[in-house]
Amino acid sequence: MRYYDGKPPEVMKFGTAWQRANIEPIDKTTEIAPGITLIALVSDAPGTRELKELSLAVNTADGVVLVVGCAHPGIEKIVEAATTINPRIRLIAGGFHLVVASDETIAKAVAALKDTFKVENIAPGHCTGEPTFAALKRAYGDRYLYAGVGTSLPLGPGMGSVGRRGERPAIQEDDLATYRRLAQREDPFGILRARQQRTRLSHL
Repeated sequence: MRYYDGKPPEVMKFGTAWQRANIEPIDKTTEIAPGITLIALVSDAPGTRELKELSLAVNTADGVVLVVGCAHPGIEKIVEAATTINPRIRLIAGGFHLVVASDETIAKAVAALKDTFKVENIAPGHCTGEPTFAALKRAYGDRYLYAGVGTSLPLGPGMGSVGRRGERPAIQEDDLATYRRLAQREDPFGILRARQQRTRLSHL
């Protein structure tokens, strides 16, 4: 409703914005243009089981540039699929879905990316989680790229040496404990509880 200042127009037109587009559902890994592949996987993790997700793999002369959404199927599973296109993974950018992961799970994921798959550069974002940002930053050093909103990621030589605009300092140990406690709660700030209470009161 906010798009119509709280009131929809009298006539609303529907249809497609892309009149001549050839739109096809993608349910298996598919090359959609030369060197550009959509990797289609399904999550089997508790909480996101059966959730379908696409990742974008661009096969460049320097290796695969892999763009992931939230990595619900598992970042390792997605990277493994990308290595069938080209075993050299130049860069992974996106969310790794490790916000509430244990230290052991984080360490396993970081080791797999760095040592098993030999991922060269990493640009984790949003749902990766602060503990995983810190672990990846330690493991990758100058090859860890800040991937916040508005960041441009260069893909040429020396890509890790660019300035990291907007990056905050590493999270402190006491803040990390608070972060973990909040991240593991379904409703850390009581927002859902307040909504439920309002709904109950409105039905009285």
